[in-house]
Amino acid sequence: MHRILAVTALTTLAAFPALADQHKPDEQPSRFGQPTYGEVTLITNFQPDPHTVQIQAGGPHVGTYEDQRTGNRCQGHFADNPDFRLNFEAGDLGFPLSFYVEAGADTVLLVAPPEGEFQCNDDYNGLNPAVRFDDPLGGTYNIWVGTYAPLSGQPPVAELSITEYETITPDFTRAFFGEDDRVVIDAATAPWNMIGFLDLSEASCTAALIGPATVLTSAHCLAENGQIVTPPVEFLAGFQNGAHVARSGISGYHVAQGYLNGEQEGTDYAFVYLTEPLGDQLGWMDVGVLTPEEISALQAGAGPDILQAGYSYDQQGTLTGNLDCPFIEVAPQNVLVHQCDTLQGDSGSPLFIQDGDRYRIIGVESRTDPRPNEEYDRNVAMYVDYVVRELATVGQGGAPAAAPQPIK
Repeated sequence: MHRILAVTALTTLAAFPALADQHKPDEQPSRFGQPTYGEVTLITNFQPDPHTVQIQAGGPHVGTYEDQRTGNRCQGHFADNPDFRLNFEAGDLGFPLSFYVEAGADTVLLVAPPEGEFQCNDDYNGLNPAVRFDDPLGGTYNIWVGTYAPLSGQPPVAELSITEYETITPDFTRAFFGEDDRVVIDAATAPWNMIGFLDLSEASCTAALIGPATVLTSAHCLAENGQIVTPPVEFLAGFQNGAHVARSGISGYHVAQGYLNGEQEGTDYAFVYLTEPLGDQLGWMDVGVLTPEEISALQAGAGPDILQAGYSYDQQGTLTGNLDCPFIEVAPQNVLVHQCDTLQGDSGSPLFIQDGDRYRIIGVESRTDPRPNEEYDRNVAMYVDYVVRELATVGQGGAPAAAPQPIK
């Protein structure tokens, strides 16, 4: 996906079903249909390694599974028939078997092994997926390379690789704009204790207190295709390596109506209402737009430091942050473009500045747009202009003027 969903939930996940109107993973290969881009037979210790093939990714079927790496939802748009098929002769050399994809688009990888459940991954290396089997079975592996977004126009070209090398090292160079500037945050101290781990029913995101009993997060953490799919369960303020400063259940939530209507640009935000007024104990951040003078100063490289912190998937359960994010622009459609080093799991995290003795949120982390023809990708947060307007309508602090969606 465009790196927008969260990291591992605190609860155990059940396996997701296979593609609707498709096949179970224990069915014979012929039941999947003929692979579109061929098949290969490989014997363990094969050469050359990796074995690669070019395919066109995506298809009309939406499939939702459990992500092999993070345990979250792994959803993509796949073709009906497999894209490729591997007939594998295993041995006793102890090599793992991995599949990975490199593409200029946001792709999702799905593998049906000889036995067991479908294995799915999204965003292993930037926006490129990978699936690994530590003790691979001999037999037939059916492989689909999907796209996170529905196809529009020509399907993207992708390179599928099969390898027995021990590691596929994630390269975050593009996501981190050349260098990882994140630091581990002391989550027990202000203002970082106002940021917390938002436990969802099947995933997690980052959120920040903006009132006595209200936290701000990303809409896509809760909703997809106009429906609430992962309602929030609990908010743990100042969460760090299993410990927390304070925790609260959830009384309701409000997802931006524009996002539910399919208008992602500018509307990827949501308010979650807590059963406990944690803000009275810890304080909360203000939400406010930048002044023209602040924007001019930031563009000149002389503005206030932009801070950010969240729960990146590569350091699960650890609050990491950026202490001086490069500012790019406030773009049209309520978008703040920045160069904070963020990954999946940072969705919903605040971008904020110090404002006297308080802190002001100016953006809500949303996604990364791939820019394969440029040096780096594009990190996008929702600018808070729309957030401020909607807060004036729905209210704050757990007592909204318009009733939030209740928890069922």
